[in-house]
Amino acid sequence: MVKSRVRIRPALISCLAITSLMFFMQSCTMYQDGTREVSAYLSRKAAGNIEQASAYARSKPVQSNELEIEYSADGDLTNSQTHEGLRDFIVLALSHNPDIKAAEELARAKVERIRQVTALPDPFLTTKILPEPIRTAEGDNFFILGVSQKLPVPQKLDRAGRIAYEQTRIALQQLQAMRLRVIADVKRAYFQLYVVDRSHVATQANQDLLRGLIDVAHAQVAVGRRSQDDVLRAQVELSNLEAELIILRQKRVTTVARLNVILARPPKSEIATPDDFGIRDVNFAVDTLMTKAVAANPDLLLMQHQVEMDRESLELAKLAYWPDFALGFEWISMEPRDAFEAPRNRMTGRRPVTPQMSEDGSDNWAITFGFSLPIWRDKIKGGIEEASRRLASSQAKYQSTNNRIEFDVQDALERVRSQQKLAQIFKDTIIPQAEQTYRVSQASYTAGTSDFQYVIDNWRKWLVFTIQYYRSMGELEQSVADLEQAIGLSMPEVGVQ
Repeated sequence: MVKSRVRIRPALISCLAITSLMFFMQSCTMYQDGTREVSAYLSRKAAGNIEQASAYARSKPVQSNELEIEYSADGDLTNSQTHEGLRDFIVLALSHNPDIKAAEELARAKVERIRQVTALPDPFLTTKILPEPIRTAEGDNFFILGVSQKLPVPQKLDRAGRIAYEQTRIALQQLQAMRLRVIADVKRAYFQLYVVDRSHVATQANQDLLRGLIDVAHAQVAVGRRSQDDVLRAQVELSNLEAELIILRQKRVTTVARLNVILARPPKSEIATPDDFGIRDVNFAVDTLMTKAVAANPDLLLMQHQVEMDRESLELAKLAYWPDFALGFEWISMEPRDAFEAPRNRMTGRRPVTPQMSEDGSDNWAITFGFSLPIWRDKIKGGIEEASRRLASSQAKYQSTNNRIEFDVQDALERVRSQQKLAQIFKDTIIPQAEQTYRVSQASYTAGTSDFQYVIDNWRKWLVFTIQYYRSMGELEQSVADLEQAIGLSMPEVGVQ
């Protein structure tokens, strides 16, 4: 029969058991909440990839009467009826981009941290072997086996769990920031490709136009009204256009490779020319956009969670003044001894009655209880001061991030507005006037009243302005991508179609 000389009040044991059970349930709930939040976010984003891609890819492209244009294997443009659009590329990037997948796995990893930091430390098993047994009336004690469990103050583990929870939320905001960055990168590459392809088309069209002008110059030279210099000037310009086409083909290969890398596809995968589109109208006040950015920008939300995490870390540091407890159990092995026999009484000749416990040699057991002594106050104060400084640093970084986002929003919005106006004036005024000027100068040259260099200059201006228009359209959409990334929302979500 196991005996013990230590008596523990049942109320104390019950209190410790109930406290441990309540804390275990609380830590499980925190882990379940974190897992549920991560799963819900990933499921929502996976289900909304197409919807989100549609929002970021604009509603509908402007329909063109021309066939869609593609490059053939030798670098020339050919006609095609079907190809992937911007929405398809965004969906593909959101589903396959390795940076997004890495951020998703990091978020899943962070949530597992919750149940690690909220778990109790591993129990500690100890043994004692006594070279010289301790002799007692019941027997010799030579071996003790014990197990102990450290029990930190429940608030410490709770604070550690809250810190891990905020780290999980930070990882989710990093994932959202990565998604927005990938979307913006897809759009930047896509509209750069638009500029390259439209410039290529305009340059090819001007090649044909210049060949016709060369025919006119030949006719003028044949009748003796012009010199051979006019034909030579036109041929030099034609060769210059061919050089520009070579550069545009090289830019296209680079841009296509960049886009394919974002899509996690082989760099040489074919991509058709982007659709034509109209001039976007974005007319919002900076304050309105900043209000939306504060609620949606993942960098700002990340810093909010960082501040909250450092606040929890400060509270955890303050709990270092509280001791940690330890509860244990020891089994004391007893080896039976020979029964003690008292000497006979000389008067009576009888032995006195003696207890026979030594013949039993029953093992003993004990319950141990202890706690740490947080006496090194300077160390604790240093931890509190460090946590306090980290909190102040995070708060300052939040303000810095807010200032940077405000600049990014204002800068992108101003670029959008200026490129809007620039594209509009090129389309409505400059290009029509440049074309008309060229047509008039060409007619004058044919009539013999104008200089050929004047015709070439007007033709070159028309070509340059046309390319500048396409460049301003591409830069407009790239600036819109910058604005969306700074706000954290697509233009339709902000209120612009």
